[in-house]
Amino acid sequence: MPAAVRRRYPRDVTRLAGGVARQWGRLGITVRLMLLHAALLSVVIGVIVLQSDRVISQHLEAGLNKNLADDASEYVSAAATRPAAESIDSFTRAYLAVHGQGQKYLLLVGLPPAAGAAATPQILANAHSAFLGRTPQVRALADRPVRTAEFLTVSTAGSTFRLSVTPVTLEGTELGTLVSATNLATLNPDRNDQLTVAILEALAALAAAEIAAYFLLRRVLRTVNKVSAAAEHARTGDLAQRLDYRGPLDEVGRLAHTMDAMLGQLDASFSAQRRLLADVSHQLRTPITIARGHLEVLARCDETSPADQHETFTVVLDELTHLSLMVERLLFLGQALEPDFLMEQSVDLPALVDELFDAARVMANREWTLGPVPRVEVRADPAKLRGAILNLVDNAVRATGEADRISVDVRLGQELVIEVADNGTGITAEDQQVIFDRFRRSASSSYTGSGLGLAIVKAVAEAHGGRVELDSAPGRGSRFRIVLPASRVLHPSIPMSVSPR
Repeated sequence: MPAAVRRRYPRDVTRLAGGVARQWGRLGITVRLMLLHAALLSVVIGVIVLQSDRVISQHLEAGLNKNLADDASEYVSAAATRPAAESIDSFTRAYLAVHGQGQKYLLLVGLPPAAGAAATPQILANAHSAFLGRTPQVRALADRPVRTAEFLTVSTAGSTFRLSVTPVTLEGTELGTLVSATNLATLNPDRNDQLTVAILEALAALAAAEIAAYFLLRRVLRTVNKVSAAAEHARTGDLAQRLDYRGPLDEVGRLAHTMDAMLGQLDASFSAQRRLLADVSHQLRTPITIARGHLEVLARCDETSPADQHETFTVVLDELTHLSLMVERLLFLGQALEPDFLMEQSVDLPALVDELFDAARVMANREWTLGPVPRVEVRADPAKLRGAILNLVDNAVRATGEADRISVDVRLGQELVIEVADNGTGITAEDQQVIFDRFRRSASSSYTGSGLGLAIVKAVAEAHGGRVELDSAPGRGSRFRIVLPASRVLHPSIPMSVSPR
């Protein structure tokens, strides 16, 4: 049977541990944190209470030792002022009878003054203190008196006593050893009272800490639960959920604000994707419909002239070319969202501007001017920056006629500004609000392009950490500016420039 018990015992322990672990796992995080917090505080408070008990005991014992040591001084002072006719023996007996009562025990161990050197050492004590004189520790003092004050602990009569042993000398004569004692049990009430107060204070502190922790955890976990609920809604496609946190901007507050910002960005991103898909489907439908319509007409005709066939092929090829260009620009805009969109390198700004200005002048017969260009190098993607500037130039060409002026200016101050200005038709205030969006064109323009050029300019500028600005009005022309941060300038110098043209 004992062997069976031993074999069964490990299984019972394992089963019990598994049950405890399962029950712990079923508890909510709030309850688990509260239990762990209470356990930790209980351990800390227990250590503090034990330390307090030790300090209290030491303090009470130090006070007791001092009181016991003072008894010898009081006895010597009283003996020195006794009547001259009174012997030390009779005085001591009377003194011990009066003072050695209650919780105080007094004994004088040694030779009374009237005895000779060969006399047997005596132990003077009243009936109240006589039992201590029979203990081996006190009887040993008669044969081997101490030379300095000491403290002893003696157990007798079912109790423990604290003894102060002090040699007594009066007028140059050694009287013996005065033993002052008290029962250590008398310390227990004071010790217990102070320990009880310490325990009650510790329990009050534990209760206050747990209440404060409960409310703190409830506030924190309420926000965490809201974050979890918002994340669950986002997982199912509902991005309209917001936390609307109104508390302090601490760790929890920053988590809530970050969650709201992330949900806002996701909502805006998904909305932009939906709009992009709608715009793309609408924009692609037109050239496909035109090309298909012409091909169907061509297929239905039994006899078609070479001129009709040539016209159909020309229309279809134009639409396919437009479609291909649109797809390439859409891919470019899609790449602008990638972290490695830019292929940055050190670019000689005057050389870049001079080269693209030469390329711009062959686009149309206009009055072209190029202002001074600072002799600096910039950190940029030269191909994409050049393409963005040429998009602005192309936009200016389409908004102007042969007698109009187009200028390119570059300025370096707090920021690097690349400006393309024209004195063409200008853009209305309503169109300026949407002209940088995809597939949006100015209502006053007769240009029927893809509507992606300015969106590409904006994407390139923002990828470089900058922005696009527009200053325009109907009849006053337009000024498009690509504004880049000065941190893009690698080697600023005196703003020299290439020759204006």
